[in-house]
Amino acid sequence: MRFLARDMANFLEAKLRRQMADQSKPKLTLYYKSSDRDYYAAANAITASIGGFTEANLLFLFSVSGDGWNENTASNERWRRYKQWRCENGEPGRLYDAPGHQFAPHEAKPLAEAIEFALQLGWDTLIAIEPGRQLLLLSFASR
Repeated sequence: MRFLARDMANFLEAKLRRQMADQSKPKLTLYYKSSDRDYYAAANAITASIGGFTEANLLFLFSVSGDGWNENTASNERWRRYKQWRCENGEPGRLYDAPGHQFAPHEAKPLAEAIEFALQLGWDTLIAIEPGRQLLLLSFASR
């Protein structure tokens, strides 16, 4: 697993958004009832549905609470666990500075962990899987 700096994550996001615009409609729509709060099960179901991959990218786009490095989130247990997970995986810096998470084929478990954090922390997230151009957008914006 490696983290992508903001400039590389922005480049990848632009590329993926162009791919999404080329698709006439989604092939699969997932609905998740967030009141269930079983983020572990949801993240593992999403990861299992992906199947085998050669590369997976998870891009943090936005969160109402920011990137976890402000005083309002300093005491938040979920953000604390995420920051610890980041450090354990080699990235002690801010999420805003390295918003991309890139996973190799043997890293399905860390991918599921990252998806679980995205669900727990309410991130707008773009997930791209190769091969096959599988794209998933998690968004917590009210519509």
